[in-house]
Amino acid sequence: MVLRQVNLGIIGLGLMGTKYAKLLLENNLGFRLTALTRIKPERVALLETLWSEAPKIYQTDEDLFLALERNEINLDAVLIVTPHYSHPQIVKKALEHNLYVLCDKPVAVSLREGKELLGYPQNRLGFIFQQRTYPSHQFIKDLIISKKFGEPKRFSYLATNWFRPNSYYQKEAWRASYKTDGGGTILNQCPHNLDFLCDLFGLPTKVTSFNHYGRYHDISVEDESTSYFEWSNLLNGVFTASTGETPGVSRLEIIFSKAKVSLLDDKIEIVENELEASEYNKMNQSDLFIKKQITNIPVLDKSEDAYKAVLTNFYEVITLGKPFIANLSAGLASLYLSNMIYLSGFTGKTIKLAPLGSKEEEKLITEFELELQKRY
Repeated sequence: MVLRQVNLGIIGLGLMGTKYAKLLLENNLGFRLTALTRIKPERVALLETLWSEAPKIYQTDEDLFLALERNEINLDAVLIVTPHYSHPQIVKKALEHNLYVLCDKPVAVSLREGKELLGYPQNRLGFIFQQRTYPSHQFIKDLIISKKFGEPKRFSYLATNWFRPNSYYQKEAWRASYKTDGGGTILNQCPHNLDFLCDLFGLPTKVTSFNHYGRYHDISVEDESTSYFEWSNLLNGVFTASTGETPGVSRLEIIFSKAKVSLLDDKIEIVENELEASEYNKMNQSDLFIKKQITNIPVLDKSEDAYKAVLTNFYEVITLGKPFIANLSAGLASLYLSNMIYLSGFTGKTIKLAPLGSKEEEKLITEFELELQKRY
């Protein structure tokens, strides 16, 4: 139910900014598109037929904030969809103007910059991790919380369905450079996957990563990555991502004490044993018979529905005081893991994650930043 119209500005009318603008204009989500910045003429042309009242257009976010200070425009909130390095500074500026903020992932390139946002009002700041709204993700999270099949022991996660042609990297000058983009597939596409893992299991204690730079494209950043993770409770898992494989696959397989749960492209498959593995372990080999039951559940995840859910949640945060689907703490967790994947890949070392906020964590982030700068 729309309680009132929220005046929204979109900072960054590129590919994703245009996508969000179209969703807002085509659906009654409670927002009035009031301002646009960092635009390209062809992007505006895609939207002009959709709006009844043209938003004000500013070339830069600085121009937008200046207009706000001069009371030339009335804004309640902004949606930030700009290159990664700019996220923290624009978020700060927006919050300093008492706006509600929804920022695209990632929070920042470095965890250090992301943590600087902890000093700002957290009830006004959220991030776009739309896959958190997928029914399949919530189903698997509920299985873990309920311990229906016992404790998770191991997982294998393939996310090679992020294929990008060479033109994707060539279209925007800032892409595919550690200096201007901040990273490759781990920072651009995989924040969603890393957020999913952190949401399910929390941060791991050890990370060992192998990143391949320009394996499939003429770029200097990674377009393929494989990481091995360990947790203190003996859970371990492997995560592989790529923007160079087609056909790619999205498949998460979790081994529990009593079942194997697989999230595939179109279904969740559950293979459940009659007993837990520890009970079968006590049997003689000659007496061993493992009775299994297989259940298939259709997957109903839809990308557009997920984006609409995030935007609807943003409206309800502003008008009803609801919490964000993904707050800063969630964004910092996946960013920390991303930084450590890079650090391990850059140095060839297994990285032991220190608690967030500790001196040891700050040393790790400093080392990551120095290694990243070497690749500028």
